[in-house]
Amino acid sequence: GRAAGLSKKDATEKATVLLNRFGIGHRLHHYPTQISGGQRQRAAIAQQLMTQKALVLMDEPFSGLDPAALDEVIKLLREVAHMDELNTVVVVTHDIRAALVVADTVLMLGRPRDAEGNVKGGARIQHAVDLVEEGLAWRPDLESDPKLGALERDLKARFKFL
Repeated sequence: GRAAGLSKKDATEKATVLLNRFGIGHRLHHYPTQISGGQRQRAAIAQQLMTQKALVLMDEPFSGLDPAALDEVIKLLREVAHMDELNTVVVVTHDIRAALVVADTVLMLGRPRDAEGNVKGGARIQHAVDLVEEGLAWRPDLESDPKLGALERDLKARFKFL
């Protein structure tokens, strides 16, 4: 917050509000090595929200998390995405199921191949899925929808060709 121009008082107040909102206010004075992976992910998300940005980039926010922490981070990302209608959250991940649960659009990146199957340079969007159009976005019961499981299997199969 201080780096973004907030006064020390405002930065401390905002950090405290965000950490409490994300359920880790009681860890305010702990070092990263003293908190769990899920708590570190929530702290990193809170850190991104210290300034008014409409774009939040998350690189592998689900990696190394146990199932309970994964559920917490998924819930938190959903909340962040809906804090303001102008918020855009871009999540880069290899966890297809988690991506499907938090996203409204999935873009699969891959590198094109030549006629012999050799990889060419530069990743590009190889496949896109509009989860809103598919009826698979912003629903609390989403994980139990068989359509989600079918889409997850389809996307995993596509990885073989990217």
